[in-house]
Amino acid sequence: MEPGGATLDGMQPTEFLSRHGGAARLAHLRRAGFSRSQIGQAVNSGLLLNSRHGVYQLPQANCDFVRAYESNAAVTCVSAAGHYSLWTLKAPVEPHLAACHRRLPRGVRSHRFSGNISTLQPPVLPLKDVLIHALQCLPELESLVMAECAYNRGEIDLDFLRRLLPGARNGRARAVLDLVERGSDSLLETVARVLFRRHGFDVRTQVYLAGIGYVDFLLNGCLIVEIDGVGFHLNKPQFKKDIRRNNVGAAAVGLFCTSLNGNAPPTGPCFQGPTAAQSPKAVQKCGASSGRGAYS
Repeated sequence: MEPGGATLDGMQPTEFLSRHGGAARLAHLRRAGFSRSQIGQAVNSGLLLNSRHGVYQLPQANCDFVRAYESNAAVTCVSAAGHYSLWTLKAPVEPHLAACHRRLPRGVRSHRFSGNISTLQPPVLPLKDVLIHALQCLPELESLVMAECAYNRGEIDLDFLRRLLPGARNGRARAVLDLVERGSDSLLETVARVLFRRHGFDVRTQVYLAGIGYVDFLLNGCLIVEIDGVGFHLNKPQFKKDIRRNNVGAAAVGLFCTSLNGNAPPTGPCFQGPTAAQSPKAVQKCGASSGRGAYS
């Protein structure tokens, strides 16, 4: 029987592993009902690899999962983002693993974890622990996009995470949670919102404007900013059509419109539009001349 009661009648060890990231401990296979003979036959035929005593894997297994099993550890922090489909700004250079011991191999970013990891399958920490490690480990924006992604999907409670981050040593992590908001449709919107505010803009997000619809940002009451990119639209013609719609609609109500290229790096987005977007003072000036302060 599989965990949860599903039968394994007719299933091969390779099928079982493919459902669990391509790797498992011998104990997992035995608990699922496979005999040592079945496991040995799969290894002898080359379908399974026995990379280390008690650890079995498919040739295409998730490398982090294999490393975790071999190290008696669990995947966490940014290395676990893919498992939970969280936003990430950068792929990890090295695997982030958590363990209750200090014997993790070189080339691994280690995290402490005092719970039982032997039963985890796949070997990934629960979401709350993954986010705690990310908040303690990663640069601000990198941990923010992970936390905000989970928060927007209703998978975490910010106050609960704060309670897991007590004391002065976790002050930076709690400060990141203070930046989390609802409403972003992508990590680019999250990053842009934080950077705009840090550069002195008055920022409103997901604002509805008559004749235009919802826009990503309204800065200082007069400048519409859209996070654009072909990847956010069905096709290039639709992408260009949306840009024209925004420009025409903005002009009709006396606002200015610009767009950030969603295909550019989040830390250095490409502005496509009025240079007013580069200066809060310039935007304030354009707001005074347009008379659209009621939107701020």
